[in-house]
Amino acid sequence: MKIRGARILVTGASSGIGRAASFALAGKGARLAITSRGADRLEKVAEEIARAFPGVPAPLAVPCDVADLEAVHRLIERCVGQLGSIDVLINNAGIGVYGDVEKTSLEDFRSVMNVNFFGAVNCMLEVLPIMRNAGQGIIANVASVAAIHGVPFLGAYCATKSALVSVSQSLRAELSGSSIRIILIYPGYTETDFYRAEKKVGTARRPEGPYASPDGVAQAIVRAVEREQKDVVLSRVGKSLALAERFAPWLVEKVMSRLAAQLR
Repeated sequence: MKIRGARILVTGASSGIGRAASFALAGKGARLAITSRGADRLEKVAEEIARAFPGVPAPLAVPCDVADLEAVHRLIERCVGQLGSIDVLINNAGIGVYGDVEKTSLEDFRSVMNVNFFGAVNCMLEVLPIMRNAGQGIIANVASVAAIHGVPFLGAYCATKSALVSVSQSLRAELSGSSIRIILIYPGYTETDFYRAEKKVGTARRPEGPYASPDGVAQAIVRAVEREQKDVVLSRVGKSLALAERFAPWLVEKVMSRLAAQLR
């Protein structure tokens, strides 16, 4: 899909990958709507984009908790009212909790699932009728290499991303024959505020890296939308994991067990 002039909604746009993707898309001439829970940070991002790209319409900034279906409905209504339609949805909003599965509360499991999975589903269900009416559209869901195989101390997060991958694949099959495309992006560890903001339980240490840059992930998202790619696994580690999970799952189990021991 051609980015210039496309009406694109980015969730989780106030920081990290969402912020970087918003800048990258604006640089390509997209008509942006951006959303996140934090109104002040979101407005700041919109102002920064407007200053950086004066020849492009300023982004529409609409604070929204994607876990709230009614709030998402109002968000989509406003986007359509201001932009006319939504051509591309980039589902990026996400939170995490880091620590042992057995030390993670059910409340934390639900919180992460509500944003990472149900938040994405809420947005998809709201934009799909719009895209069907238009006869085309792209939904790009930001998953994670953690969806390929469960990673120690990220059990809740992995579960949400695995669920997102599964529902995306189901929807992709159901939409075959239409002009609505479902894209899955699988970033690895990325240097963002996500890891500083995520809740930590227990004493396990976080991996030391290497961490990808948000700008690199953002460029991959832009390319995926332009080329209408189905699945984009990022980083050498992510690609190696995907390959090993397919052909040598026993090796992945061994590596994950060793990683868990190293991080304790």
